[in-house]
Amino acid sequence: MSSGIDTKHGKLLAEMVVPSSSWNVQPEKQDPFKSQEAAIEYLNSNNEPLYLHVPLAQSDDYVRVCVTSRDDDVVFTIKDINKGGETSLHYSHIKNLDSTIRTLVLECCGQKIKAL
Repeated sequence: MSSGIDTKHGKLLAEMVVPSSSWNVQPEKQDPFKSQEAAIEYLNSNNEPLYLHVPLAQSDDYVRVCVTSRDDDVVFTIKDINKGGETSLHYSHIKNLDSTIRTLVLECCGQKIKAL
């Protein structure tokens, strides 16, 4: 599955990100999830990619990261002509989300991000 997200991956991501005061997770053309329950309800019937909106430090701007699944890996992609990149993380290590995204954004964009 390379163009969507596995339900269990999406649920783990929602558990970590939805409670965040600064990061957001959402489907492509919808508002960010307001609760873990809303995310789980959506993920039970959809496997489309999710998007993380990760705020940049000392800025009002953010980086948009596409999240998909590839086998047991959760894949994070920044799609931009000038600042693109990709990394993946085995779903069992999703607790390392913050450091994984920090590294990706720093390598691709030369920017630091706000904490999860």
